[in-house]
Amino acid sequence: MAYEDTERQGLKQAVDRALVKPEWSRTYEISRAEARTVYGVGAELVDVLLDMGFPCKGRGDRVVFDPLDLENLALDLQLPSASRAAMSLWSRSFKEPSRLSTASCSVQMSWSCPIPGHAGDCDFSLSPRIEGQAEATISSERSGWKASLDVRLLNDEHVFQDEISALVQESKNLHFHRLIPELAEDMGFLREHRIADCRSGSIHLAGVAAEAGLVVRQASGYFVGVPFLVPHIWLDVDVNGQWIAADPFFLQTLAHWGVVEPHVWPPERSPRNVLWRIRNDHKEEQLIRHEAVDVPVKLIARMSYEPRGVDGSH
Repeated sequence: MAYEDTERQGLKQAVDRALVKPEWSRTYEISRAEARTVYGVGAELVDVLLDMGFPCKGRGDRVVFDPLDLENLALDLQLPSASRAAMSLWSRSFKEPSRLSTASCSVQMSWSCPIPGHAGDCDFSLSPRIEGQAEATISSERSGWKASLDVRLLNDEHVFQDEISALVQESKNLHFHRLIPELAEDMGFLREHRIADCRSGSIHLAGVAAEAGLVVRQASGYFVGVPFLVPHIWLDVDVNGQWIAADPFFLQTLAHWGVVEPHVWPPERSPRNVLWRIRNDHKEEQLIRHEAVDVPVKLIARMSYEPRGVDGSH
């Protein structure tokens, strides 16, 4: 396959971004066949990437890659990967802004006992941070445990004017990558390579906001990417005593991926009814615990849009 100069330049930039990741953090386990089927990296593209120095181990048909390297490569090059297919569904969360004023969200949670075979009955508890936000009933079935919640989304419509211009401009200088935890709060890495995920991006932009005289706080919870929720971190900006979500880095990244239309969702628009705020910091909340053990939970979301009555009721 022949690549135009502009295409090869894009490939080289993707390879260079992969190479800044520390070698000790790599787990070489993805074969050529898996690179093609899961990440959309075909055989001819693999050969070109290897010639450019893309990280790998082995040779020929036995070459293997790090999954996070391939994940970021697929995002950079917009390849037909499994993640890309999932992201294509996210556009359903971003209905026209006028409809989002009436959106509501229900979340189905499912999990299994993290310590099977223990003495006594399972003792699960819901995070107290969401008990006040959502009614939940926990039930057990043969396949495991389930709970259903009606969650409160961010409803207020707001388009920032010049207040967050410094954040919008700085977001344009950042490139999104999924990062290992050790780099997600490393501001030195971000400043040197201009690569960030939502956690490091929000920490960095909070500093930019402080320098610009904005009153902000970090917020964490979930991006309601129907049908699957994704842990997410963003900024809230104090506007006349009210906390308004601002997430220019995320919106610009989604526009780059083709998930949202930039003229409908410019970086100055506050994300509306796609964010479920749980904490007022950049930490991830564990939703279910079994005594003192955190429990992995599968989350599936459904959004509905109902017209409001004259009095504002549904």
